[in-house]
Amino acid sequence: MGHIAEEERMGVAMTVRAAEPRRAAREELELAERAGAGDAEAFGELFERHRHKARGLAERLTGDAHMADDVVQDALIRAFLHLGTLADTSRLLPWFYRIVRNQANMKLRRGGPYRKERPFNSLAAPGGRDAAAADWDDLDSILSRLAGRASQEASSSQDPAALLLRKETYETIHALLHCLSGKERGIFTAYFFRQHRPEEIAGMYGMTTGSIYTYIHRSRQKLRQEHIRASLGLMPDAKRGAGMENGKLLELAAGEGDQPKLFTLASSLGRILRTNGEPRSGAELMGTSGLAFRMSISEKTTFSDGLYIFDWRSSIQELMAEYEYETAFCCGQLADSPVPLLGAVESFPVVLPIEEAVLPFIRSRIDAGLPVLYFDTLASRPFIHEWSVIYGYDDKRRIVHVTDPVQSTGKMLAYEDVADNPIRFLAAFSRKGNRSPVSRPAADSEAERRFAHAVRYGISFANEGSRYRPRTSYLSYATGLAAYDAWIRHLADPDTAPNRYGMGQLAAAYAEAKRYAGEYLRAAPLRGEAMRMALLASEAYEQTALALEELSLQVPFVKTAEVMPPGLREGCISLLRKAKRFESAAVGYMEQAWKRRIEERDGEDEEA
Repeated sequence: MGHIAEEERMGVAMTVRAAEPRRAAREELELAERAGAGDAEAFGELFERHRHKARGLAERLTGDAHMADDVVQDALIRAFLHLGTLADTSRLLPWFYRIVRNQANMKLRRGGPYRKERPFNSLAAPGGRDAAAADWDDLDSILSRLAGRASQEASSSQDPAALLLRKETYETIHALLHCLSGKERGIFTAYFFRQHRPEEIAGMYGMTTGSIYTYIHRSRQKLRQEHIRASLGLMPDAKRGAGMENGKLLELAAGEGDQPKLFTLASSLGRILRTNGEPRSGAELMGTSGLAFRMSISEKTTFSDGLYIFDWRSSIQELMAEYEYETAFCCGQLADSPVPLLGAVESFPVVLPIEEAVLPFIRSRIDAGLPVLYFDTLASRPFIHEWSVIYGYDDKRRIVHVTDPVQSTGKMLAYEDVADNPIRFLAAFSRKGNRSPVSRPAADSEAERRFAHAVRYGISFANEGSRYRPRTSYLSYATGLAAYDAWIRHLADPDTAPNRYGMGQLAAAYAEAKRYAGEYLRAAPLRGEAMRMALLASEAYEQTALALEELSLQVPFVKTAEVMPPGLREGCISLLRKAKRFESAAVGYMEQAWKRRIEERDGEDEEA
């Protein structure tokens, strides 16, 4: 019997081990699909798993550990930038390893026989009369010499068109490089033309290797933007009309304690309203916008993108119209770049990564004293992307001043960072006409109307879900009370590994939302039985928030790759079921409050 039991245990263990590769393959396919849709979080998680293997491949191909690091770094950048061109996401990893091989081979060719791919540093200094024709330590001199030689050879060559094209290429490179600062140009030249390693360049400039990589990345961005400008015949930004302001910094209202921390759309809009002298509480903004009553969970896994999947333009425009503001938008999705949160921005036009397409919008609004709502994909950790406010710009330093959910003093973003944001979404708000003072009865009536609209929205969203649907077929979300079931399903499935980071953000954010829902209902402009029902709904939402806060303590909102053990999953499922019971009760009480309000109104009309 003991033998049989031992064999059974070994059989189970072998079955589990055999299932693990299949589970990992399914997880990686799912991550690949998410990455292909522009999810930066999924991309990072997927390639973090393969970075070590990719580096091993690069080192075997190059025989040099330092060169292998460069190969993998370049391959990751290329893969991320061109991810949107991959038709079959199941081929993502073979495609990535092919990029690694190509990058390694290119590095080796540049260091060995050059054939037709001769880098500039491979051009040996000539002898004789040509020796003085160029300073071979100076890129300007090299490019000028090559352009001149191509022009001379074109007159006698059998293919003068090809040589003239080469001349034009040299001249274009020469012109584009002048968009870089002296230091950027030196680092860029050392890396791309003289083939120095980043570690060597760091020593030359007394900087860290990480800083060198940052300079190289920013230089690439600048050159790409300058090339687009040249292609379109646009005036360089430095040649803007004389007499225009060089910058402006608005005095932005300080953040207040009652504003949301995780629903940064509401807190950013609240800050803009406070700056305009119209303070609104976090509960009012969360309730009136409907954010307090929303819940959206991906059908794929526990990524936190469901928090952002709604119609941004109409939701923001409708909310600000409630406070008598008109909204102007500047939005788009970047060409040739993986776009995160595709389900929310897929209808945006495709735009170019150039400053002329976005900076004039910022300047004109800031000059008019209007802060700008901005979707920031460079938010500080633990956030990945969040809503913020641009409240200043400086043309001399080429930066904008931006709020950040983590940095209370805000931060600065380079113009290049704003132009290269894969999601371009900015909104500015101006008051409608000349608003006259509103009487107290009229203001009370408006507050009651807004409350009635919010309650109807909350009931509809909970029972029927969101009407907003991504057009992209492979993106789908469970919304309303049904979102709890999808969330529980992800945790209960033994063949999937829930995304722990996303779990932490979802739990913390929805706990905050439900607490605001309770606070909003406590201030309901109701009376009698309708008010009693609203208070019961408020209490039920408070209990929902407590259950989700406990879940947030179990799975904190921090960046981690830790796998959730079975015991933790079961505890989370129990808390989600508890939260759903309380929220279902809250929705029922809201329905009763709405019914009583209608009955009381009908009774008042009959008496009148």
